[in-house]
Amino acid sequence: MFVSVVLCTFNGARFLEEQVESILQQTYPIAELIISDDASTDTTPDIIERMALRDARIRFIRLKKNIGFSANFQQAMQQANSELIATADQDDVWHPEKVARLVEAFAPDASLIYCDSVKFSHNIPVNPRPSNKNIKIEGSDPRKISVYNTVSGHAMLIRKKLLSTAFPLPAGVYYDWWLAVVAMTNDRVQFLPDILVYRRVHDRNVTLPQHLSAAQQRHAFRLTLVEHLKAFSQLSILSPEQADFFHQGYTRWNDSLHKKMNRELFRWLMHNRELVYCNKVRQIPLISQLKNSWQFSFRWKLLEGS
Repeated sequence: MFVSVVLCTFNGARFLEEQVESILQQTYPIAELIISDDASTDTTPDIIERMALRDARIRFIRLKKNIGFSANFQQAMQQANSELIATADQDDVWHPEKVARLVEAFAPDASLIYCDSVKFSHNIPVNPRPSNKNIKIEGSDPRKISVYNTVSGHAMLIRKKLLSTAFPLPAGVYYDWWLAVVAMTNDRVQFLPDILVYRRVHDRNVTLPQHLSAAQQRHAFRLTLVEHLKAFSQLSILSPEQADFFHQGYTRWNDSLHKKMNRELFRWLMHNRELVYCNKVRQIPLISQLKNSWQFSFRWKLLEGS
């Protein structure tokens, strides 16, 4: 079965070549590597052009205007020719057997499979171990990734047919989270517990700014979550029970943007704690669930500018 890899770049010259080499050297044959550059201002386009001259499998898409991370992945994935599509970030490194193991494990009744990954900063870990604090979610219930998504784009392999249901992407939504929710609603998401991606940690990762306080990070998380829950609640393929869950979730999280204390959100989180916190491994789950629900339901004065 043919596999297309879609790699999106933006000012990624620093680590790009190592990632591309790890993709081209996969033990499973790659039909094409689509590299879509989102109007970089560094030497990223030059590096891609040079690599494309060395390997005919590389197809270079150079955007003249920056359209953003998820929109770039959307348009690039739609241009893939293979039945299976793997997505890649510009600064990671893939295990040589990543694609082979995912293809071999991919069940016919699943439209998305993803593997485990581990962070590194300098040297790739020799014997990495999975986290013992979090569980990777799989199955057919999108409510389990409604607040904490464990399905990352750098680790996934999808069937191209999923795109016909999932695209176009709603504005402001992460493409990997959206694909996972749609896949769980359509059929199921599968998890392969092998560490097959090494995620490089550096000063330009696309994450929450490290200078933010814990309260500010929770607020930024809340803003992102409201956008996603709104989009999830509007999916026409949800069951009535799922639609009600996402609608209530969106309403309560959205209200929390304007209230110092949102008791309705606290009650919703605790009532649905087995779904919302299902990826968390804690010695005393109830205490952790109460703590998290309280922190998200309380709007700190610091964020109000007072």
